[in-house]
Amino acid sequence: MKHDLPDWKLTLVESSADVDAFLGWVEGAVGMVSIDTETHGLDWTERDFTRLVTFADDHQGWAVPVRWWGRPLAAALARLRDKGNPVAFWNVRFDMHALEGDGFPVPHWANVHDGMVLHHLLAPHVGHSLKGVSAEVLGRWATTGQNLLKARMAERGWDWSTVPVDEPAYWQYGVLDTLLTQRLVRELTPEVEAAGMLKAYEREMHTAAIMYRAEVRGMRIDHRYAEQTRRAWLARSIELRDHLAARGVTNPNSNQQLERVFRDLGWEPDDFTETGQAALDKIVLGQLAKRHPDIAPQIIEYKRLTKWIGAYLEPFAASKGRVHPSINTLRAKTGRMSITNPALQTLPSKGSGGEIRRCVLPEPGCELWAIDYDSQEARVVACLAGDEGLLDAFRAGEDMYTHIARMAWNDPTIGKGDARRSTAKVIMLALLYGAGPSTLAASSGLSVLEVQRFLASVYAKFPGIREATGDFAIGGTYPGKPALMAEKRASTEGLAYVMTRGGRRFSMPDGEYYKAVNGLAQGSSADMLKDAIIRLDRAGLSDTLIVVVHDELVLNIPTGESNMAYEIRALMEDDSWEIPMTADVEGPFAHWGEAYA
Repeated sequence: MKHDLPDWKLTLVESSADVDAFLGWVEGAVGMVSIDTETHGLDWTERDFTRLVTFADDHQGWAVPVRWWGRPLAAALARLRDKGNPVAFWNVRFDMHALEGDGFPVPHWANVHDGMVLHHLLAPHVGHSLKGVSAEVLGRWATTGQNLLKARMAERGWDWSTVPVDEPAYWQYGVLDTLLTQRLVRELTPEVEAAGMLKAYEREMHTAAIMYRAEVRGMRIDHRYAEQTRRAWLARSIELRDHLAARGVTNPNSNQQLERVFRDLGWEPDDFTETGQAALDKIVLGQLAKRHPDIAPQIIEYKRLTKWIGAYLEPFAASKGRVHPSINTLRAKTGRMSITNPALQTLPSKGSGGEIRRCVLPEPGCELWAIDYDSQEARVVACLAGDEGLLDAFRAGEDMYTHIARMAWNDPTIGKGDARRSTAKVIMLALLYGAGPSTLAASSGLSVLEVQRFLASVYAKFPGIREATGDFAIGGTYPGKPALMAEKRASTEGLAYVMTRGGRRFSMPDGEYYKAVNGLAQGSSADMLKDAIIRLDRAGLSDTLIVVVHDELVLNIPTGESNMAYEIRALMEDDSWEIPMTADVEGPFAHWGEAYA
């Protein structure tokens, strides 16, 4: 629905009379209000981070400069909290951190609403910026304030920390953000309700509150060990750079240069990017390592070390003993959590990944424990596929990938350490991502024909897998039930999507229906994990959480209270599925790296 420019009243609190009027508005505010912050930057751990706090109801908005009116601002926030007004934000975690980090009262999480979460639930596949959503839902007029402010800042050479708080383009921009949030939350909430996703919304908001506290607590870091490791890896990266320079690779991060060097050595690439450059991803470099062991492995190692030094060891070393990762509970389209600053979810499970995790320590008087689901995604896939052969295998205590490998290759002796089990896992996981025959072959090390023979045997013995994934990978034309459902909704509702077991949409642009089964699997797994975290919270155990990495919880448990870890495991496990979703406990550890030794 499009709208004309509303007749909103905007006020900058400049005088004592303005303060009195603002506090009177707070006292008389009935129903939902919205709050936003304008800050110096993005790092909420900085001191004096917040410059301007804006408030709005459906008709008017207020801009309150923090340095001018700190005490009245604190009184207003405390009054809204104590009155129990519903409070709307757009990206609530950021604004709550900004306010609380600067010592201001914040609303109770039970009274908080987040327009970004509402929009993500309705359309996970698109962007969720306030201005972008406002322009789409309300009209292009909603971006006017932003454009005026950008022009004014460029004209005067201001940035977000130097633009005067009483600059009209600045404070009006801030107030408009709050008014837009108020309007959007009013409009998006009934859409979420009509789509049957209020329960999913409540789950997301409860999880966000729990992980917000984990962000505030942060992680204890062995920064001295991080600095020692940084220096050792830096010395190794210099050795690698010199080694590669002697072989014509002066810039290992330049794929254009790498392509030239490998072509000179006789390489003929098979895959190319949209720009026409040869693809040189991890899989291709891994293949080249077999043919050029004096160049390709060193390139791989150099890229890995330099990336990890910058992403992990440098911030850990500079941390003075604590970091506060950003835990976005609904960033991925599938609904999985995402961790940045540092990006702990992208760490490998072996090798140097363990050395980086070695930096993470328990709190004094505590030990680290790790609890993760047993083959969570595989179990979810078996349930979604509804294949009785797979479900029976799990009920009998079998490992899914071992069972599939045994059946596909007709060899009952295949065990967990067998390379064919690893090959089966790689193929099945890639298949869920919608990979085609050539990608499946490249990732598994088999030929295309071997992959197709493997999958034909899998489909014959486990027809539910074909029903879920389709049979394109073996040259068929059946897209699978989830893809068919997404395609049907695209034609009848105008949006291609499937619903996770937790009642949340996974949507996809037209023509990408092959992503439906992966969205279902990962999305349903994410819902399951969040439900478990909420059960921990209701049991008073959620403040043991440090981070959540995929399906693993990393926990601080008081020394000598190992029973608490097993209590948490019991709360994580879920028998509401066709097969039990069980979890495994590991610990205690003196540091996180021990879990990956």
